[in-house]
Amino acid sequence: MKFVCPVCKTTGNIRDREENAGQPETQITCPECGTHLSVDHNTGRVQQRSAGQETQEGRPKYAESTVLSMKPQAKGKTDHLATGVFVVVLCALIAAGVYFSLNIKAGTWNRPLQMISGLVDEVAEYGRAILGEFHKERRPASKQARQAQRHVRKGYEYYKDNRLKEALQELSLAIETHPENHEAYFWRARTYIRLERYDDAIMDLKTVVYLKPSYSTAYDNLSWLFMRRNDYDESLSNLNKSIELKPNNGWAHYMRGRVFFQKGDFKKAFENAEAACKLGYKDGCRDAKRYGTKLNEKD
Repeated sequence: MKFVCPVCKTTGNIRDREENAGQPETQITCPECGTHLSVDHNTGRVQQRSAGQETQEGRPKYAESTVLSMKPQAKGKTDHLATGVFVVVLCALIAAGVYFSLNIKAGTWNRPLQMISGLVDEVAEYGRAILGEFHKERRPASKQARQAQRHVRKGYEYYKDNRLKEALQELSLAIETHPENHEAYFWRARTYIRLERYDDAIMDLKTVVYLKPSYSTAYDNLSWLFMRRNDYDESLSNLNKSIELKPNNGWAHYMRGRVFFQKGDFKKAFENAEAACKLGYKDGCRDAKRYGTKLNEKD
């Protein structure tokens, strides 16, 4: 497929294997002026893109993690509630003891008194256990964890500004300081993706899901990376996990439709694209029509 650079008007050519790689567009650099270009396979439209810019088509979308927030967490209210419950229960037991002492017969005094005393001891022990857990949760993180989080925040700011070398340095420092920080691995993986260091990105994302198996966005990114490699089984495995964690993830349904389409299963491709469309992911609506046509042709 031929294209014309909009900057220097040089004519170039896209190799067939790149044009048919399962992607709607190809990112290429003009051999004459070095401009980064994006060529649409369907329309032949050529657009200039900035260095490090990521195409929206097919890339996993993600929200800023709450871990990066500097707002203090609303803790402490739970402590007051637990203390209040404990005091109310204790008062009720004392009142019950007074009632029994005034109304029961003298011969039956010892047995209820022992029962109430045992209950009071159990409630007191339970209350101490609850308060101990709350105080344990409120203990500040370790010095290393706090320092690592500062590196993560700084690395994320560099990432947003496309200062990828600095972002990589800060995020790597966060990992060295606190290797259990899954956010540091995730944003370093995102940085590697912008640098087109895809193997490094896969390694970091695998570490993310090892440290935090419920981190659905990491599975999204892994599925996209394996899709690029044409490793459709691995891509499908990660998309299934992402949808299991977040059933309303329209992007994941859309990508799973694309994987099934590449595997030749037009029925499942159509079903997933249609699900993505119903969830509000517009590219899913477009693909549902295309897959539906293929499905009818097959019948």
